[in-house]
Amino acid sequence: MKKILFISALCAIFCTSCVKNSSEYKQLQAQRDSLALADAQSKAELNDILSLLNEVEDNFREIKAKENYLSVQSSTTGELTPSNRERVESDLQFITETLDSNRKKIADLEVRMKKANIKSTQLSKTLENLRQELSEKTNAIVALQEELAKRDQKIAEMGVSLNILANDVDLLAQQSKERKEIIQAQQAELNKVFYCFGTSKELKDNKIIVKGALNADFDPAYFIPTDNSIQNIPLLAAKKGALISKHPAGSYEFGNDAKGKLELRILDAKSFWSLTKFLVIEVKM
Repeated sequence: MKKILFISALCAIFCTSCVKNSSEYKQLQAQRDSLALADAQSKAELNDILSLLNEVEDNFREIKAKENYLSVQSSTTGELTPSNRERVESDLQFITETLDSNRKKIADLEVRMKKANIKSTQLSKTLENLRQELSEKTNAIVALQEELAKRDQKIAEMGVSLNILANDVDLLAQQSKERKEIIQAQQAELNKVFYCFGTSKELKDNKIIVKGALNADFDPAYFIPTDNSIQNIPLLAAKKGALISKHPAGSYEFGNDAKGKLELRILDAKSFWSLTKFLVIEVKM
């Protein structure tokens, strides 16, 4: 019995050794190591991004403390004492440099997130909030410096450039406007759909349909562009209509408008345009 157990153990050890030395085992082990390395790199990149976010937020908290002191000084009357003047100069310099640092860090965050292909709604929202706060803080400091300059002309002669800060505000506003315009243009393009209608002869003559079916190589220029929110498509003097393009049943119907003219009614836009953005209607006059 002991001999049998001993032989079984030797066989198990031998088999395990064979598996570990096989090319399949080594390949699987290499794949596992590669995945583990990629996961570690991804986590490290995310940690770097979160750390950078924390640095920006900490900087804003420090700016807020300095901003409170400057706000008090701008609202007081009388000549600034030498010590107060020195602190005002120091705080303005600190805020200017920290705003510039945050501006660079936010730009770095955008690059890192894009490079790491991180698509997090929460992170994107946080980044947008930081951009907004940067713009607001820059505006606030510009206003504070103007107030301080009004009450004490010497403060206006300090080495902090008001024009640079003002230009930064304009630049941030322009960048924000451009981003919104790009997003709106992209959304409009995504929502764009196209339709056409005509008799069987008209559709054939324009090579929209071939042998009663939709031509796979039709000319998009023949179609009328519109938005996917369209609900009714009037078919002028047509008596009957039928769809040549494919659209889910129940997402549309034909009916007459208030003047008794035939029209296509889209009942469920999301479902109706889910298969194609090109609508082809064959009508009979």
